[in-house]
Amino acid sequence: MAKPIRNITIVGGGTTGWLAAAVLNHRLQWGFAHPEGVSITLIESPEVPIIGVGEATLPGLLTTLQSLEISEAEFVTRTNATFKLGVKFDDWHSPKGGKPSSYFHPFTGGVQVAGRNPALSLLRYGLPEDLDIDPQLGNIIGHGVAAASSFKSPKRPTDAPYQGPLGYAYHVDATLFAAFLQEIAVARGVSHVTDTVRSVERNERGHIAALQLAEGGRHEVELVIDCSGFRGLLINQALEEPFISFSDYLLNDRAVVVQVKHGEGERLAPVTNSTALGSGWRFRIPLQSRYGTGYIHSSAFIDRAAATDELMASLGDAEKMVEPREIRMRVGRTRRSWVGNCVALGLASGFVEPLESTAIQFVDHACRRLLQCLPSSDFEPAPIEKFNTQMADLYDDVRDFLGLHFTLGDRDDTPYWRAMRNEVKRSDKLEECLALWKDALPDSYDPRRSDIFTFWSVACVLFGKNYYDTPPLSGSDLLPQSVWENYLRNFVNMRKGLLGLLAGHEEMLRLMGEQAVIGESAARRPSHNAVPVRGVALGPPVPVMMPGPISLAS
Repeated sequence: MAKPIRNITIVGGGTTGWLAAAVLNHRLQWGFAHPEGVSITLIESPEVPIIGVGEATLPGLLTTLQSLEISEAEFVTRTNATFKLGVKFDDWHSPKGGKPSSYFHPFTGGVQVAGRNPALSLLRYGLPEDLDIDPQLGNIIGHGVAAASSFKSPKRPTDAPYQGPLGYAYHVDATLFAAFLQEIAVARGVSHVTDTVRSVERNERGHIAALQLAEGGRHEVELVIDCSGFRGLLINQALEEPFISFSDYLLNDRAVVVQVKHGEGERLAPVTNSTALGSGWRFRIPLQSRYGTGYIHSSAFIDRAAATDELMASLGDAEKMVEPREIRMRVGRTRRSWVGNCVALGLASGFVEPLESTAIQFVDHACRRLLQCLPSSDFEPAPIEKFNTQMADLYDDVRDFLGLHFTLGDRDDTPYWRAMRNEVKRSDKLEECLALWKDALPDSYDPRRSDIFTFWSVACVLFGKNYYDTPPLSGSDLLPQSVWENYLRNFVNMRKGLLGLLAGHEEMLRLMGEQAVIGESAARRPSHNAVPVRGVALGPPVPVMMPGPISLAS
């Protein structure tokens, strides 16, 4: 007779392993839990280093941290974190072969005027001559672009944890984040084993029955989570589940990364910078004590030495803190992330390059889906199939979203960018959507449905790429010009008041550092064991650019 799963083994640490441990622990072990109790063990090899040099995140992480009852002030302080209001893309587009331009993908958006999308009026009328503001769409439907340009945080000093008038995420030190999650998970009941998996034993069903550890010997498993990174130790090697490459869609397969010091007197911008280079792009992630930066590129167009030289030249006088190192990226997804009694998370499940900071978000989504699909010890196939379909769709959707950035540009100054324009594949779904978007603005009824990037995110990229030569004639969103101009003036006036209330980025980080109580999150006891309280559901985290609490009347 089938029984509830009582033993979960996680293979691999880092951000993926410890985030999975914290989420599963909170739902199955530390909070209400099961009456019989659930045992969660994380096995972490001392031989495998953490890849991250600095990690940018998406707004959905706020929901997860809050649901885990983690102090935001302690999190920001312990992980060397800064705020992230969006991504600024520099030199990705050269309008009609002219000077390279920039565009912004903000985390705040969704403002409508009397129920109408203002994007159509922006295309038709532009801005009044007397209004001197950045004309990109992200700056017209939200205040995140202006706040980032003014070095503002997304919060007022009086805002509650995980709250604020602007959508935001974080930049974190990946190593510190993993250690912080480890401290919390272990304090709440997760067992931590430092050992290396040498071999895998399978049973008559083909499931993983046990792991052979270098020091600890045979370790029996019931449900096992593969967080072993790109090598896919369990899902790909032991279970031989094939990996589906995205190399025809996304060319980049290497990263040269380095840490650099802040410049003298340099202010901390609350954005991730993505700057196009000759054979890829450079990220710049601000942390409180340093920057993480690197060159994401294609080895088919540039070798390691040349990529390192181009990266360092692009950084100018920035003082490096360590020597640059190379990371080889496996871009694509495992065909099925869940096989038998093994679930792959993080890089073992899939990776679609870091342009839009989706790595942690994929883990977050997978943990939520795993808990919703958790089978009995019989491992019923229907929930597993549901999980696999949802995860495959998620990877494919983000792959297509990244394709907007790469394939819609008009740069042709290097072989890499010419290949992006002329040789890189697009999925049938993306081609269908692009054809639709030529005649109609993106909206919530599009064939493309996403749990991460809404149609507002799509629109910001399309506008940044100058996708529209002329305004679409379809739809009913066009405003009378007088209403449009009145909206813009009211919107700018509201923005002035909001920016005056927001704390500066560095000021807010300082205030949170003063408020932080080190060890508070690990020491917390589950307050909802005796008295049920309203909590965060296991549905998808809040997508990027969902309408925020700051809105406008018509």
